Parts: sequence; C-alpha cells; structure tokens
Amino acid sequence: MLDEETLRSMLPGHFGQQGKEELPTAQDHNEASQEEEKEEKAPVPDTLDVLKEYAGLPLTRSIQLKDHTKSVCALGIDRSGARVASGSTDYDVKLWDFGGMASNLRPFKTFEPAENYPVIQLAFAPQSKNLLCLNSAPQPRVYDYDGNELAVYKKGDVFMRDMRHTTGHISDITCGMWHPLDDTHFMTGGSDSTIRLWDVNHKASQKTVIVLRSKNRGTKTQVSAATYTPDARAIVATGQDGAMYMWATNGNYARPSAIVQGAHTASQSATSLAASSDGYTLASRGADDTLKLWDLRQLRLPLAEKQELPNGSDHTDVLFSPDGRQVMTGLASVPGGSMRTSDPLSQWGQLAVFASDTLHQQLVYPVAQSSVIRLAWHARLEQVFASTRDGSVHVYYDEHASQLGALLSVNKRARTRTNPFADDGSQTDPYADVPIIIPEETDHDDWLDPVYKKPQFPRNPKNARVPERPLEGRGKGGRIGRSALQPLMMDLVESDLRSEDPREALLKYADKAQKDPP
Repeated sequence: MLDEETLRSMLPGHFGQQGKEELPTAQDHNEASQEEEKEEKAPVPDTLDVLKEYAGLPLTRSIQLKDHTKSVCALGIDRSGARVASGSTDYDVKLWDFGGMASNLRPFKTFEPAENYPVIQLAFAPQSKNLLCLNSAPQPRVYDYDGNELAVYKKGDVFMRDMRHTTGHISDITCGMWHPLDDTHFMTGGSDSTIRLWDVNHKASQKTVIVLRSKNRGTKTQVSAATYTPDARAIVATGQDGAMYMWATNGNYARPSAIVQGAHTASQSATSLAASSDGYTLASRGADDTLKLWDLRQLRLPLAEKQELPNGSDHTDVLFSPDGRQVMTGLASVPGGSMRTSDPLSQWGQLAVFASDTLHQQLVYPVAQSSVIRLAWHARLEQVFASTRDGSVHVYYDEHASQLGALLSVNKRARTRTNPFADDGSQTDPYADVPIIIPEETDHDDWLDPVYKKPQFPRNPKNARVPERPLEGRGKGGRIGRSALQPLMMDLVESDLRSEDPREALLKYADKAQKDPP
C-alpha cells in the first residue's frame, strides 16, 4: 500500500487544496523598484567628499578674468550671477558676461567713470540691477546694467565747515553699498568724516548726513569701512582712529547707539566689515593684520580674534559664507615670507577660511603670487571670486557642485573673424609697421643662402621698444587723444603768416613801386 507522500507525487501540482500564496505588498514593490534603479543608474561621484578637502568651498577648478593692468580693488556680482563688474587702480571698470563670453574670457565693455581716479567699490542693486560705482573722488555714480551712466551726484561745498550742511562729500569717498532692502537708496562713507545716505532720484543732495566724532576734540576721523546689517536695522562703521560706531536706522543719527574705542589699531583701522545673515554677528578685517568677531547686541569686546593675518590693501575684504557658518578673508603675499616664517606659502596671496563662532582656522588656500583683495561667494552659483593686486580676478568652481557662471564660458569656443575689414585691434598691434616680405621682390640669392634667417618679429612691444601709436578718440592714462577730424581742421584753419608766400606778398607792391617810386 502506497503512503500519502507517494500518491501526492503522482498527482498534478494544482490538484487538491493549495497553500495560501502571499501577495506582494507595496513596500516590497518599492524596494524592488529601488534596487532596479540602483542597478540601472551609473555611479555618481560624491562631490561632498571632494569639497570636504576644501572646507566646503568649490575650489577644485578655476579660471582667470585678466584684463586689468593694476590692482583690482572693486568687485561686484549681480544677484543672478550672470554679470561681473571689476574696477581697478588703472581707473577702468570692466563688465564681464558669462553667458556671452567665450573661453578667451574677454570683457564686453570697458569704461572710465572718473578720469584719473581709482575705482574702489562696485555693487549691483539686488532688484533693479543698477551698478553703484565709487571712485576715490567726492561724487558717487550710478550706471545701468549695461554700463550706461544714469546719475552723477553732487559734490559738497569745500568751504563749508559744518559737514551737516553740505550737499555732498567734500573729499574722496572710501566705502559704500546699496541699501539691502531698498534699491532706491545707498550709503557712502568718506574721508571728510561723514556717512551719507542717498536717494537715487535726488542728485542735488544726500538725504541724511551722519558725522563721525573723534575722541580727540577738534579732529576728524576718516571713515575706513561701513556696512548695513542684512535687515537694515543698524549701520556699523569704523574710523581711522580705530573706533567702531553703530547707529540704529530708526533714530535721528545724532549720536551712535554704541561706540567701541580701540576696536582696531589707530591709523590701521578696519578695511572691511561684514554682518552675518542673522544680523547679530559682525566680522571686521583690520589693516593691523587682525580678524575680529563682534556681537552687535553687546558691542564691547570681541567674541574672538585672529592675529598675524597679513593685509596688503586698504580694501581687503571679509565676508560670511552663504550659510553663515564660515568667515573668509584674503591674505597678502609677504616678500621673503618663507624666510621670515615657517609657512612656505607665505609668499603667495591666500584665501583663509575660519569658523564663524570661534575663528578656528579651517583652510588656507594659495591663490596667486600677489595679495588677495576683494572676495565674493555667490550662493546661487556656488562659486568663489577673488581679486588680486596683479590685475586678475580668479573664479573658483566645482564641475559637480557649481552651476552656470564660469561653467558657461569655459567650454564655449571663441568666434573667428570672417570680415577682412573688421577692426582687428591694429591701434595696439606692435607689428602694424613691420614690412611685408614678398619673395618675388627680394634677391633670390638671399633666400638660397643657408645662413639666411627669417626676420624675427618682436614678441613684446615693450622689450622691442616699439613706439606707441597715437590714441584715437578720448585721452586715457595721461595721454592726449586725437580725433579723426583734428588733421582736417588743422589744414582748414591755418595761420596767415605760415600760409602766406613771401614772394607773392612782395609782388603785390611791385606795380605800386614802379608807378610811384620813392
């Protein structure tokens, strides 16, 4: 007799009572689909691990915007990150557009705001995109997004003793910025010991005057740096005497709400101020080679201080990271620094990054063999900008973490000229006067001579001592310009004595002398 197991093996599998089959749940389906997606997708590099090496900064790659000839002391980036403005002590402002710029990295516009005055500050308005331009001159200027001049504001009366009654600065401007919440207002500070609040639509006079009163009676103190808090509730400034002042914007500005004497060394005061996004913490970068953190709620003593940070400019920047957790500033290159200190990179200009609560050093990154001056950390682009004293602007980015900005121009090929009559820059071409050698018009013996060498053209016009070509148009850099009509007008308007023929002048009186001899 067969047992039950033997009988079941002889029957079909679907015969008789079946065991209850478990249906797949939604969780099982999601897990299976996630596993399939993981298998199909290619592995993505972990950019966070790469950025950890640079304390979270996108410093894996960089490009240089190099068109200035002297120190770049002004740097502005608009809110979208599409356009950059740079200003220098060569008196020029250059506008760069990442979307329209090719890999040759050339500015699309260059202009000189105030003749023979260095550019010290550039800033784009958050909403209107107007460009605030400040020179080492008494008059601030505002340009539109394309660099066209919109307004030049009035200069004050230099013979007026009370600064509150003047309609503008009477000496050079040292700092300034847009109102953080209102594009129709901006602030400037000057060496006349005043901070002035301006309305964009009123060019004849400022709206408010704030006078810095020095501790020593009868003396003025130059405004070295000034800034708004992000919520525009307070204005903080430092004077050349080393003191720090704070005013509440809802008051009459007659007296500061807080004063800190000796915040920095006298005559080596702060070159830049930056407020955190919460409006409670302030960072000050001093010409005395220090970096300090302050609590604006109790402006008495610094929360933290970092020393021995070389400062090589009156405009060296300090700024907070977009998330407010880090503070970044530029370091100057020290000639012979490696001999004086143990740091082998001290001869390089560097980026220094610190924790925003304790100023613990997180990163020191070499930029160039020149001092770092202006800085910018664009939150949307995730790119860092640094200007140097050698006339260049370094743009740092990461191929995976960054977007737009420099990435638009790196892989874009420059156009080649197809029009033979287009302006090819012959006004500055050092080879414009070099004769063209045609073999048919030369002695063939010279070409057959094995000793004959092809003429070597000079690579550098300065080394070859090629004479400078005359300027066309407006004068620049101390040179007098020349217009196209100038030679024509000189021919038309001639001096009578030079154009008169002496022989013809004497023959006029020949007939008269024959008829009426003396």
